Amino acid sequence: MRHPEVRVLGGGPFREIGEPRVTANSPDGKLIAVGGFLGRSQWHGRDVSHGSRSHRLAVYRTDDLTCVHQVTARWPAQSVAFHPTLPLVAFGTGSYDGGWSYEGELLLLDLTTGVAVSLLEYPREVRRITWRSPETLDLVLAIPCDEDEQRFGTTSLACSISRDDWGRAVAGMLRMPYGEQPVPAEPPTDTGEAIATVSHLCRERGQVWSTRRGVWAVEALADGRILAALEGIGLECWSGTSGELLWQVTTDGTGCQIRVLPGERTALVLTHLPRRRRNGRWTQEPSVVLEVDLENGLVRASHQAPGPAIMVSRADGVWALRDTDYDRRSGTAGEVTLGPPADADDTIQLGRYDLFNHFFDIRYAPELLFLRGRRGKPWRDKWVVAVDPSSARARQLFPLEWDASRGRHLFGGSGAYLEDAAGRTLIHGGAVHDSAGLLVGNAFVVRRQYPTGEPQWIFTADREVTALDADGTFVYVVFTSGELVVLRAEDGAVHVRQDLRIAGHPVVPLSLARVGPGRLAVGTLDGRMLVVSVPATA
Repeated sequence: MRHPEVRVLGGGPFREIGEPRVTANSPDGKLIAVGGFLGRSQWHGRDVSHGSRSHRLAVYRTDDLTCVHQVTARWPAQSVAFHPTLPLVAFGTGSYDGGWSYEGELLLLDLTTGVAVSLLEYPREVRRITWRSPETLDLVLAIPCDEDEQRFGTTSLACSISRDDWGRAVAGMLRMPYGEQPVPAEPPTDTGEAIATVSHLCRERGQVWSTRRGVWAVEALADGRILAALEGIGLECWSGTSGELLWQVTTDGTGCQIRVLPGERTALVLTHLPRRRRNGRWTQEPSVVLEVDLENGLVRASHQAPGPAIMVSRADGVWALRDTDYDRRSGTAGEVTLGPPADADDTIQLGRYDLFNHFFDIRYAPELLFLRGRRGKPWRDKWVVAVDPSSARARQLFPLEWDASRGRHLFGGSGAYLEDAAGRTLIHGGAVHDSAGLLVGNAFVVRRQYPTGEPQWIFTADREVTALDADGTFVYVVFTSGELVVLRAEDGAVHVRQDLRIAGHPVVPLSLARVGPGRLAVGTLDGRMLVVSVPATA
């Protein structure tokens, strides 16, 4: 795989790990190990959590705060400790699954090779790690499952493991029984201590630590400026030449979608507040669309949706909101409300929405395009439909599943509309549902004739498509694996495949937009934007 030329916007110290949870210094003080959380790879209208784990473990040099090793974990970090003499650091991870088990890992990272191995034979939450000596490791593990709490009278069990081969660790080498003894359960991990440690270290080196979360949307303007929407920031604008942050519109919630209106004087931004608990129930807050002046970042107007919603638009700037409330008691779930200047009283019912099935975000579309499923079972037999604002009606175009004989359950995704020598076309990503999860080859990018939906080519992948853009020559796609794939728009042939990395470390891309010829902007799960150069020839 090639590693493209990359420029980073929104960078900063410890950006790789998100919000710190635990820290530990090496015996000589030259390294600091940090376990952190990047935030959920999900918002109220979209989920890309399959294959995009949010828990990170990393090791930094304390003199210049350079990240030297980075590991993705399956569970949250709970404890970390450097080996007293060997170049090793142990991370304890884990959590309660909410219904039965306390799962996690004991990961041992080799600081020479950068390779981490999972030491426990079976998953267990590891709550505390202490090296008593170079040979002996003291652990506090969670009980395996709920029924053990009555037996032990606690959820925490302590044990000590002595070995002389820590430097030759292999996966699963610590096998039960561990000789555990009940100990009082300790309070949950105090992340404030880790945040204070990281903040103090940054201040000592003349830097400022701040947390940034997933960049859910990026767009580029004709003059090279780059727009981004992310958690805590409805919209921000960066210079494409100097990399300077020009202005920012903050929000208490998350910036989820951006639409630049024709003329590039105004951007529409969909923002959303997190769920809140009221009267003992979790409630979804209404989404808000902000009209932002692209010259100075001032908010000209705001439009509150009836409930949580996603925004859909067409190339001429007409836009609409689809209610995403999953509460079956909601009276507006699945309704499409037309944005100004249409009559706000006109609504179209498309059936209930859910973030796993119905996300369908198509750039440059000539019509307002949505997914609609079977009445009573909206996740089944989904069709691509076009909503006509003048008549307030939805017109069926074609089934999302292009091979009726298979009858597979497909998920929607990102896409783009094009008109080229082969005619009018819709290119979109998606995935095939399977009860076992996303299987090998079950993610896809497909080019389809518009508006009839016949497939013209299909590109399959093993990991989920997170974003897609296209021009008359190429289709640009990013995946949860961190890979960027450039396909020829004409026939779907692979032009370029590249792993996206920052300073050698992989990232998870969430959003993508063309900046100019051979250049892309990619928003990542850790809150940064990459300006990536793509070779013009393979």
